Amino acid sequence: MNTQANRWLGAFYFILACAFTQLFLEGFGIGGSFLIHLLELPRWAMLPCLYMAVNHYASPSLPKKDWLLHFVPFLLFLLFSLVYLMPNLFNEQNYLPILPPWIGFIVRYFFFGQTVYYWIVCFSLLRRHQKNLKMVASFTEKIDLEWLKYLLISVLFLMLIRILSISNIHVTYYSPILYFLGIILLAYSTLTQKSIYATETYHPAEKDGIAPKKVLNERLTLEQVEALNDIVMRKTAGEKLYLDPSLTLSVLSDKIGISTHELSYVLNNGLGKNFYQFINELRTEEAKSLLLSEDTKHLDMFGVAIRAGFNSKTTFYTTFKKATNLTPKEYIKANSAAT
Repeated sequence: MNTQANRWLGAFYFILACAFTQLFLEGFGIGGSFLIHLLELPRWAMLPCLYMAVNHYASPSLPKKDWLLHFVPFLLFLLFSLVYLMPNLFNEQNYLPILPPWIGFIVRYFFFGQTVYYWIVCFSLLRRHQKNLKMVASFTEKIDLEWLKYLLISVLFLMLIRILSISNIHVTYYSPILYFLGIILLAYSTLTQKSIYATETYHPAEKDGIAPKKVLNERLTLEQVEALNDIVMRKTAGEKLYLDPSLTLSVLSDKIGISTHELSYVLNNGLGKNFYQFINELRTEEAKSLLLSEDTKHLDMFGVAIRAGFNSKTTFYTTFKKATNLTPKEYIKANSAAT
């Protein structure tokens, strides 16, 4: 579904493999200094590759401007290595000027700072993606990239081992075992990922759904919001459009006859809800009726969820419990006792 993201993720894994191969060779005294340094060369590109992968997964339709800037440190390190380090590996005389001590400090510790920075940025991109999904989709389980969260947690585990092994001799002693566990965790989180689906991307216009209510009149007047709100409720609830499990913001806006930005604006400012909340609350109300109906007594809980417009038992249970503070079975029992 996203070839560019897959390639960037593949590049990240390749460089990670180089890093562990270097650690292996150093640990067992195998290979010369040239081979070890060659494996170290791409290390500064490792986390930028992960960032590009997450960026393409989270926002595949957005142009990736200035992406090359993320690899400037890697290119500088490559140039530094070719000019200052490679001649030394071949025992050749180097007549270049001696660099100040802070350059050596950067070369030694820049990778750790870069790793922390890019991990935080990648995690923020993923969280923003998962939040924005609820602006356009009523079902997020297959498109929320949850597997990426576990991948990032695995990377964080490896980062912590590396940092602690430098400062603590006891961690260094056990680091091979810890690295092995981290790699198993990383491999498992990757290999168990579900299919990656294409998603709509919500691009809030300036003064759109997240704008404060004091600027309502700059896009829609209060009267217009109330009028559109009535239309949205009448069409969505009256015609039971929410029963479509694949309903998205753009599909609903087409059925109602307004733009996606206007629909999102009305939901946010007229109802105080995002699209995900709006549709699944209507589905919850439908589920309440179905759970107490004699016509659906033969259905199990997943059957009720499907009838109500949900296409996931997890989403059904989570939404229902949040709305009623009861599970579906507890709701049936409570209402049966009341009658």
